[in-house]
Amino acid sequence: MSLRAASQRLLQNGRLLLRILRPQNHKDVVEGAKFNILPQGANNTKSSLKSSSVVQSAVRSVGFQARRLFVDNVLRRVTNSLSGDLRKRATKRLFFGDSAPFFALVGVSLASGTGILTKDDELEGVCWEIREAVSKMQWNFAKTEYVENRVEDEESVGLNALVLGPVIAKGCSAVVYAARKKEEVEKNVAQQNITVDTTGELCSFPMAIKMMFNYDAESNAMSILRAMYRETVPAQKREQNMADRKKPLPPHPNIVQMYYVFADRVPLLPGSSEYSDALPARINPMGYGRNMSLFLLMKRYECSLKQYLQDKSPSVRVSMLLLAQLLEGVAHINMHGIAHRDLKCDNILLDLSEGDDTCPLLVVTDFGCCLADRVHGLSLPYHSPDTDKGGNTALMAPEVVLAEPGPFTSINYSKSDAWAVGAIAYEIFGQENPFYSSMAGAKSLMRNATYSEDDLPPLPDNVPPIISNLVHNLLTRNPRRRLSAEAAATVCQLLLWAPSAWLRADHPDLPTSNEILQWLLCLTTKVLCEGRKHGIVMSSANLSSRHTVEGIVSPPSGIGSRRTLPEYQLIASFLMRVKLRQIRAALNWIYGT
Repeated sequence: MSLRAASQRLLQNGRLLLRILRPQNHKDVVEGAKFNILPQGANNTKSSLKSSSVVQSAVRSVGFQARRLFVDNVLRRVTNSLSGDLRKRATKRLFFGDSAPFFALVGVSLASGTGILTKDDELEGVCWEIREAVSKMQWNFAKTEYVENRVEDEESVGLNALVLGPVIAKGCSAVVYAARKKEEVEKNVAQQNITVDTTGELCSFPMAIKMMFNYDAESNAMSILRAMYRETVPAQKREQNMADRKKPLPPHPNIVQMYYVFADRVPLLPGSSEYSDALPARINPMGYGRNMSLFLLMKRYECSLKQYLQDKSPSVRVSMLLLAQLLEGVAHINMHGIAHRDLKCDNILLDLSEGDDTCPLLVVTDFGCCLADRVHGLSLPYHSPDTDKGGNTALMAPEVVLAEPGPFTSINYSKSDAWAVGAIAYEIFGQENPFYSSMAGAKSLMRNATYSEDDLPPLPDNVPPIISNLVHNLLTRNPRRRLSAEAAATVCQLLLWAPSAWLRADHPDLPTSNEILQWLLCLTTKVLCEGRKHGIVMSSANLSSRHTVEGIVSPPSGIGSRRTLPEYQLIASFLMRVKLRQIRAALNWIYGT
């Protein structure tokens, strides 16, 4: 670097640093100091809120200036001195939420071999930009679906605002009804009454209402929410004081879309004879239920994974997509300090709206047994044998089922859900779960407490060897040698979308950081430009022609002939958490197997 270029960069970056360090508003600083010296009370509360807002504004300013510094330095090296106007316009568009110019310029520069990015922190900075850009798009997906099914008056959400349809499913702790919003005519006719429509077609009910069976909690809203707070973990709308008690779970394509959570009186509904014991005494004199219970309003999905696998025999590719979606959902849960602890095919739902010949959208549901503790995270103190270890005993990880209580003992759930996914993978690829009974009354084929890894049955011959090795690794007894759900999801994503040359057995070396970043930018461009079109299936020929710049940026191989919304969301889920070191670790694991 020349002395002139170094001095120019130092001058520019020095100005940005001065803007960061200099107070944004002297008036705010003085005003905040004036409030801080007042006595305790209401005015002091206002002072703390004012100070908090000032601090938050300063933090946002620092983050904005840091991002601007990084992006501008990269763009200065990507574009030449004659492209100043282009660089300014690209930077302006970037800070208004459009990252496509930045990714395009960096991608072309990487592909042309100029080598403008050389340091690992610069490469990780581009990955950060990718995560930010795709995260905004994914939030728009979730927000759009939430707005479409939103009840206008959110403060008065209850059964009176809905039309209930037929029973969809029933378990030992809840019953699920189809539901939809009331039309304006229905609101005027039966504003204070519960409306039931069991004659309408199921497709006319886009939502589902889950009524929990309440046997113990008092019949008031706060007691019910405290007793059943785990069920509300994925909810987008909940009581604020309940949100402070548990770990928040941001929206994700592979987590059930739960719109509202509320407490209401238990009504007499069609099909209530199937759960008569859970009804209150005012409805059934022999019932044991309370007058009020918890209701969860969510998106309606067509079937569970268990029903889907019973009715259909998915291809290997569809099974791989289902496994990747399940791992992405579990990785999202674990990354936010939550363990599901009750994974099974009944608690995994599928959206079949894309058609029978495509891969359905998979979501994880039923968080009633989850661990969402702000204090202990994924480690549960195990001082007493009465401590709840979780739900499905047959699919408990060995470190959980074999744990013994003690004064200083705790159970680590960081990889227990990944172990359950390894067992469910047998069902996804068309075989019996080795930890379930093969027939009624028969003993299970294997026990999670005593099985040997060498006795695990092989997957079908048409399953790729990398997937077979991955499933075997997830069922490793020692959690230290077991991949996390995030690492396993990265392996699946590489197998689905990475260039086939990277995965060949005769490939001599790992791809370079520039090659990995070029591939990530190609995926990002596809998702940003084509993933916005909800439900539109693009052919691979169109993908190749629209995003190949004079043969420089080629599309990833192995993508298949059709691309649907679940596949775009699967790629976006990967890009929302992507880091170069994780991809290198996944490739090292693949090459090591």
